[in-house]
Amino acid sequence: MALRIRMKSRDWDFWTPILLGDVSSQKIDLQLTRVMSLIDNVAEDPECEAAEMSLSRYAMRRNEGRDQNLVGIPFFIMRGFRNRCILTLKDSPLKTLGDLKGVRMGISGWQDSGNTWTRALLLEAGVPVESIRWTLSRMTSADKIDMNRGRQFWDNRVVFHDPDETPLVDLLRAGKIDAIFQAFMPAGFYSPDYGLRQVQPDFVEQEKAWYGRWGFVPGIHILAMKADFVEAHPEAPLELCKLLRASQDLWLAKRRKYFETTPWLIASLEDMANSLPADWDPYGLEPNRKMLDEFARQQYVQKLTSVQRDADFLFPVKTI
Repeated sequence: MALRIRMKSRDWDFWTPILLGDVSSQKIDLQLTRVMSLIDNVAEDPECEAAEMSLSRYAMRRNEGRDQNLVGIPFFIMRGFRNRCILTLKDSPLKTLGDLKGVRMGISGWQDSGNTWTRALLLEAGVPVESIRWTLSRMTSADKIDMNRGRQFWDNRVVFHDPDETPLVDLLRAGKIDAIFQAFMPAGFYSPDYGLRQVQPDFVEQEKAWYGRWGFVPGIHILAMKADFVEAHPEAPLELCKLLRASQDLWLAKRRKYFETTPWLIASLEDMANSLPADWDPYGLEPNRKMLDEFARQQYVQKLTSVQRDADFLFPVKTI
């Protein structure tokens, strides 16, 4: 009998083959539940054995010793370059990362994995984190209010919280901040009259150059599982990863075949094939060691952790 695994994850397109039954496993019965927001910790959720989890939140739990009954799997459900995630007004004079020194920056989550990588871009460009006045708030009026958003990082010198949770997009348009970090583009962003753009107009070329320097696509979200479940079923992580990767591979194959879903998807697919190696998204510890070591270093440099860790600390249990 196939082993049942209940998993919670964001509504990624590449899970469609699993949901439609186009890919399956004889060894596991995956029951995939799509969620709008990531659960904080699979170990505390009675409704699942596996889940998509923020790499940063996982790493901080490991660092603080709050990882009881939690096993991280070095399978990256979300990866992404971050140059695209720094936005400003279309008529802003800001055009380079160096231009961000001394600006007022909006951000919705200080410790988020993506924002950690984005701040790493600034540090590489010679822009100290402390040179920026950071405002924590929700991104748009559609996002939920959190009056304790990133409270442990408030210092009212560099990092501030907007007491009214005024949407950052509104603050930007009102001239009260100069730019924002945004993981997912706000609703309306793709409308020509929305009025926002990436700070770097050539962000795609900048991301290619970053890959040329570093050799990896930053990891954002990982797969996490309950430790007692993995102990009882040590084969489960690898079998789950095989199934998830099969779904991602079939999804990409279908995108390449049915590229007419958007007018220029084919151009993006060709550009990706020409700019990245076929194995740009590996799973397992060794092929991700450099990336994980750098992420752990960034967490320490950015004062998210008090001790500098490494890939072996983050993923001590061999699962795949």
